[in-house]
Amino acid sequence: MFTYTLLQILKAPGRSFQLMFSAFLVFALIFSAMAFEKGMDTSLAVSGDPLNVMIVGMGSEESVERSEIDPTALVATKAIPGIKTIFGQPALSPEVVYNSSLKIGEIEKEAFLRGVTPMAMGVYENVALESGHFPRSGEVMVGRLFSQRFGLETSEVEIGNMVEFEGRQFRISGQFRAPGSVMESEIWISLGDIMALTQRDRYSSITLRLEEQDYGDVDLMVKRRQDLQISAIPEPDYYAQLSNFYGPIRWMAWCTALLIATGALFGGMNSTFAALDGRKKEFATLQAVGYGRSRLLLSMLLESTLIHLAAFLLAGYLCLLTLPQISMGFGSVFFSLQLGASQLMFGLALAFVFAISVTLIPAAHLLLPPLQNHLKD
Repeated sequence: MFTYTLLQILKAPGRSFQLMFSAFLVFALIFSAMAFEKGMDTSLAVSGDPLNVMIVGMGSEESVERSEIDPTALVATKAIPGIKTIFGQPALSPEVVYNSSLKIGEIEKEAFLRGVTPMAMGVYENVALESGHFPRSGEVMVGRLFSQRFGLETSEVEIGNMVEFEGRQFRISGQFRAPGSVMESEIWISLGDIMALTQRDRYSSITLRLEEQDYGDVDLMVKRRQDLQISAIPEPDYYAQLSNFYGPIRWMAWCTALLIATGALFGGMNSTFAALDGRKKEFATLQAVGYGRSRLLLSMLLESTLIHLAAFLLAGYLCLLTLPQISMGFGSVFFSLQLGASQLMFGLALAFVFAISVTLIPAAHLLLPPLQNHLKD
């Protein structure tokens, strides 16, 4: 039976290729949607460190870009027990985040800037310098994915190149990496420079690193200092809220993929029906010489399964090669597409589901009527 099925696939290569190509497009689309969701979720999950707590303005817990904190809050934050110390200094990172236009050469685009002090490297332990040094006044430091977000070649953001922000030229002093997190697409600048250029006298947030995962003392300080109008939120919770904010975008990607997959499923069923209907005499002859309906049904299912498995393997291989090289961004979130073992296993299960679904109705149309009806045709 297997030999007969394989011969039927090779006997009509044009028909087999058409069925395989349509299935390949469906798998490629579904893999893209899964890689999009996994890349965004992983990036936001990695960005949140359970030992880090963000102090933001009250009412700005869902967007640090809207937050404003009076600098006096920094003094109150330093007095919180349990903060990690680095070289005798509390691990606190006052920051100003700013989404603004940036110009490199002839290209001008929106970029996400983070004004920081050197202590930020101690607060964010997943951030490490790849080359150069931390930015001083008049300098900036770029993330590993910044060139992709800006649509530039890596050579255009090398150390020593210039960046224009708010009409002032800044020299690129270094490049940093933060594996898997959204910070890899940011550009870091001296806190004093960004506050002077944007004419701000308030911070966007203060991020502190604790010795242990205990937020009690931080909550107590925030509740006692109502005059500061601040809130405390653990980093994982902040990025979880951000992930929920982008939930509709993920659902839109999935809905688009499912709609196209549904259309392709009916299209595949129609193609299978046409292909099997053209072999009506063949199936009738096989029944006449003793082949049972169950064996013919098994042959049809096996043929469809082999075609869909070939499409799955080709789509999975190409997507594993290409999708991780693609990066996407929405607002402050920028990430690379990711495809893992769970997504591939889901695709494999889907291959069997599609193979059976597109075959059952056409097979029933051919096998259920009495044999003499087909012999008369």
